[in-house]
Amino acid sequence: MQQLSVTEFDKELTVPVKFWEFQLPECSEYPIAQVHLDIENVIRQSGDTRKRTTNVKAIMTDWLMTDHPCFKVVADHVETIIQQWYKQNTSLDLETFMTTCWGSIYGLGDYSEPHAHTPALYSWVYYVKVSERTSPIRFLSDPSWTYYPKSGDGIIFPGWLQHETPRQLVDEDRVIVVGNVEGTGGVTYPQVPRRFLKVK
Repeated sequence: MQQLSVTEFDKELTVPVKFWEFQLPECSEYPIAQVHLDIENVIRQSGDTRKRTTNVKAIMTDWLMTDHPCFKVVADHVETIIQQWYKQNTSLDLETFMTTCWGSIYGLGDYSEPHAHTPALYSWVYYVKVSERTSPIRFLSDPSWTYYPKSGDGIIFPGWLQHETPRQLVDEDRVIVVGNVEGTGGVTYPQVPRRFLKVK
């Protein structure tokens, strides 16, 4: 591998960060209450496939669960929000794709370690079942910010943003769906054909 001349350095910067909070639209063909019930059942049937080997120290499914309609409903809604925002507010023709989408159930003593989801463009969490006593999500910006959701809330945030789930102190289920979105596209001026550099 070619040796690059590069200097790496860190700077503590305070910058605005855009979040999107969302809820699923009600649908008579697939009511939200049924979506929530199906998600929880699928996670329980799947079991802890990751065996707490990731940042998530809780029950966690496989990485991509969008073959289950209940997961796909949420994932598709997230992509729609992101694409519509770019279409309405920028000249970027953004095409998105869901690279990962998994489910987790946190119980007493469970938590997630500080982490980010780079190189994802956006990450998101949808809260299927939570209460005022279950763990929130804490974003480790400067200053830090803690988001306290209700059941049926979701939040979308930049994939580079460090976050964690504090250790849960109550014996209640915290049921969530999490995903990562990547994107590609160009602005309206002419673009050269896309060629991806492969580093050897």
